[in-house]
Amino acid sequence: MLLAGRATKAYQAMGDEFLLPSIAAVVLGGTNMLGGRGTHPGTIAGVLLITLLQSIPAVMQMEEAYRQIIYGTVIIMLLVYGRSAKVQG
Repeated sequence: MLLAGRATKAYQAMGDEFLLPSIAAVVLGGTNMLGGRGTHPGTIAGVLLITLLQSIPAVMQMEEAYRQIIYGTVIIMLLVYGRSAKVQG
């Protein structure tokens, strides 16, 4: 809603570029993707980590496709790690 108001128009794929980084930040913060609860400090820590993860490829002038691959890899690694830690613990 805020993005549409700021752009003074709306279209179907308007917030797609914000979707994967926001999911990655929440998962990095400790929220289980398969359901569960997270904490505010954990989410803030995830946002800080994603911000660092965004700035490094930007400085290296990577293309957006490679940035999306990095975000997806981080999410998959954390999903696999979270499930294995849950099974062991």
